[in-house]
Amino acid sequence: MTGSIEVLGQYQTQVRHTLPRSPLDEALASMEGAATRFSLDAISDAQTRASYAANIKRMSAQVRADVAAGRISSQVGVEFCHEMRNKIMVEHRKITSVTGLAKAQQHKKTPLTLPRLFEKYATSKFGKPYETLTNEQKRQIHYEVIESSGRDNAKFTKGSDRLRIMGKVGILVTAAFATYEILNADNKVKETARQGMIIGGGAAGGFLAGLGVSLVCGPGAPFCAIAMVLAGSAAGGIAGSLAADALDDELEEFSKWEVF
Repeated sequence: MTGSIEVLGQYQTQVRHTLPRSPLDEALASMEGAATRFSLDAISDAQTRASYAANIKRMSAQVRADVAAGRISSQVGVEFCHEMRNKIMVEHRKITSVTGLAKAQQHKKTPLTLPRLFEKYATSKFGKPYETLTNEQKRQIHYEVIESSGRDNAKFTKGSDRLRIMGKVGILVTAAFATYEILNADNKVKETARQGMIIGGGAAGGFLAGLGVSLVCGPGAPFCAIAMVLAGSAAGGIAGSLAADALDDELEEFSKWEVF
């Protein structure tokens, strides 16, 4: 596949120029920059924010490795970076957009019996109560709920098979953080240290606290909390939503984000 790459600047015509950075370097920097801006606005906990940045860097390293090994061309690497950057920017805009806030309100109006939903998924998938599941089994339920709710914006058309998996999981993680930020936006001004449930370093009062999330997820588990919210409003179930081989690859990638 061929395409054009625009390089901005002033250049004398009919003269060969050496670019300060390659188009791939520019694309990688643009992707990482979008991720940095998103994380500063959407992730309050410094350690979680650093983990998010490290995983984006890991994605950049994979792009370089795939190009160096000849698995993809430099042009495809650029296109993957642009696709990832654009998807991150979509999630970033949701934080302040009218549409994003409206969608959050829709989640809030959905009748939720969240612990029961998790019990339903646990029994259906593993044949035992949610609280008795291993961390890996709980992570699988969380991921499948998040995947079923966010797969429309998580499809990648560029890059190697490995990059498409990394991109999909990365965007699902980004979307979950955006959702978490939006759902708590209404309460941020009123929140105090007296509010007891802490998720991802920030107090989660109001809506999320009212769901009994702390009883099911415990502290420091933003993805468990978001999975509970999405489970309540998702149409249909999550069983059979992913092919087994795809699920294994995506769960392996998800575990590397350390946001359980």
